[in-house]
Amino acid sequence: MPAVPRILLRTLEELERAELKKFKWFLHTEKGVEGFSHIPKAQLENADVQDTVDKMVERYKPRGAVEITLLILKEIGLNNLAGKLESELREVFSETSESFLNYEAVRIKLKSSLKQKYERILDGTSVRGHKKFLNDIYTDLYIVEDETGGVIHEHEIMQAEASTRRFTTEETPITCSDIFKVPSDPSRRNRKVLTMGIAGMGKTISVNKFILDWADKKTNQDIKFIFPLPFRELNSVKDEKYSLIELLHEYFEDSAELKSLPDGDGKVMLIFDGLDECRFPLDFNKREKLKNIDQKSSVGVLITNLIKRNLLPSALIWITSRPAAAHLIPRDYIDQVTEVRGFSDKQKEEYFWRYSDKDQEMAKKMISHIKKSRSLHIMCHIPVFCWISATVLQPMLATDSSEELPTTLTGMYTQFLIFETNQMKKKYEAEHIILKLGKLAFRQLEKGNLIFYEEDLRECGIAVSEGSVYSGVCTQIFSQEQGVSETVVFSFVHLSVQEFLAAVHVFLSHCNNKENVLYPNTIWYICKRKSKKLNDLHRRAIDKALRSKNGHLDLFLRFLLGLSLESNQRLLKELLPQTVIRPQSVERTVNYIKNTLNKNMSSERSINLLYCLNELKDDSLVNEIQSYLGSGRLSTEKLSSAQWSALVFVLLMSEETQEKFELKKYRGSDEGLKRLLPVLKNTKRALLAGCKLTEQSCSSIASVLQSANCPLRELDLSNNDLQDSGVKFLCVGLKNPHCKLEILR
Repeated sequence: MPAVPRILLRTLEELERAELKKFKWFLHTEKGVEGFSHIPKAQLENADVQDTVDKMVERYKPRGAVEITLLILKEIGLNNLAGKLESELREVFSETSESFLNYEAVRIKLKSSLKQKYERILDGTSVRGHKKFLNDIYTDLYIVEDETGGVIHEHEIMQAEASTRRFTTEETPITCSDIFKVPSDPSRRNRKVLTMGIAGMGKTISVNKFILDWADKKTNQDIKFIFPLPFRELNSVKDEKYSLIELLHEYFEDSAELKSLPDGDGKVMLIFDGLDECRFPLDFNKREKLKNIDQKSSVGVLITNLIKRNLLPSALIWITSRPAAAHLIPRDYIDQVTEVRGFSDKQKEEYFWRYSDKDQEMAKKMISHIKKSRSLHIMCHIPVFCWISATVLQPMLATDSSEELPTTLTGMYTQFLIFETNQMKKKYEAEHIILKLGKLAFRQLEKGNLIFYEEDLRECGIAVSEGSVYSGVCTQIFSQEQGVSETVVFSFVHLSVQEFLAAVHVFLSHCNNKENVLYPNTIWYICKRKSKKLNDLHRRAIDKALRSKNGHLDLFLRFLLGLSLESNQRLLKELLPQTVIRPQSVERTVNYIKNTLNKNMSSERSINLLYCLNELKDDSLVNEIQSYLGSGRLSTEKLSSAQWSALVFVLLMSEETQEKFELKKYRGSDEGLKRLLPVLKNTKRALLAGCKLTEQSCSSIASVLQSANCPLRELDLSNNDLQDSGVKFLCVGLKNPHCKLEILR
């Protein structure tokens, strides 16, 4: 492009002295134009127009010099001169320059349309779901590097509980706009990033904020194009054949003029939000190789070729997913895994202060109540649950009524459902809607689906027109959205709302029809489905939840058992007056849980069963352990498996134990360490000195040292009989890259 300097020279000669000074300021100021390195001020201080053009061409090459000139002219309000420059370039240059100018025109239009789409967000605090400006309500989330990988075998709520214990470790949070930067060297960046987080944690909000800041010219201006392609929208074209450029034309009207995509590292960014919602195969073993953006194939093949870097290898790829689906993309194809951890304890309080910004006394009362219940406080780690709690507590605290504030998850969600149905227009029957949505929630929970389509609604006897009505009157419970295609997607506001409504459906099926819907509806189970005893329903639910490989029924089980309490049934009766609810004793269910806890099971499952006892307001096991701890008798008592589980539960809930764990206080032995291993995984200082430990314990300790995100920094193993074989086991753990131990004795 030999004529570029002459054209730029003519353009800059039209600038007034003050305008030229401002133009140079953008050139020599660090980050003056994002995506471009600055020219040292000394080189421009005495430079005339010709010298300035030479310096630009030398540093940015002809094409870059044109691009930065256009950006600065528009930034300082000289749009007419920028337009004149574009016209002159079109006249003089060939098709390649035409493509460059088309890129700029498309980029401007794309930024404008993305800004319109992402600058507002549906605000949960709005009774009728009004949209608010994202920048007004956005709170930075806790995003960190994460190296977990693999398949997750626990319910997301258990993962949230584990995350709350990791906020205090020495991790450096990553701001949303820096998600691609290499933390150890911000001048470099990763090409493919996978961001994980449980439902409602803020992954999509983070994506929206990244896009909005780019569209607003605040950050990442070196990226020419950002194309967000959520999986829930791509599901609607899963059976179609597209080339990459055709797919972009389909989803982004402003890209219709693009015939190619710009070269260069990281000039194009593709965002695939919601991997867990993907309903088409992603086969990384398939040999179909795409090299050209004009080659047609299925959407799944396009995505796998992008991730494998066969197609558009210079592109930046950002994928978000719930942890359970993250394994669908082999770790080898990802440069960096990050995790959205939601709110820290401080951010939880900030949320309630902001929610009641005009009534700080109200905020103080809500925070105080949440802190009284450990299970509620842990759940507030999830931003959506903070909103649910505030929605329930604010009106209850404002009326000074004698009504008891909810202290369990079931109580909170029942009150939330009552509050939301009270907002519905009178012409809609709340009971009718809740029953139908409950059936849909249960059917889809069994399948593991968070989003539903028209055929899913029809399966539950809901016409699509009804679905639209429900989403209109239950804005905070059930929603619908329509992407570029005509396909309508339905979902509950959060997975936990779906789990609660599923539990309501199962409970009411028992109350109204004496039917246990947890058994398959086949001739083989016809007798078992007909059951009058609540205890039979509970036993089936407990057994089914324990058999789940990934614990996806754990929270559902808490809700189902919690609905058996008379206090929650009174609320349910208010919500569903036609329902016949006869209180039944839950004593047999409590005993069944305690007996089950004496069997061999993972710590995650046993902890969830103890949460179930909490929902049933039975604290007998925990009180026994507290009594032993208080009297100092624990180390001499012979504990059952259920009591060991209760001890683990108590210690994991203790902030003191998260800082320091002294095994000798509880049971200084190999068996004691084996039983309390979950506590060792979640403490900063493990003092195991003089506990009669042998080589038998060393493999367990090594496994802890190798676990991802382990907070352990100090380990005291002095005065134990570990033997050489035990030390060899420890060395394996110490050499692992996940081991962050600083002090070893």
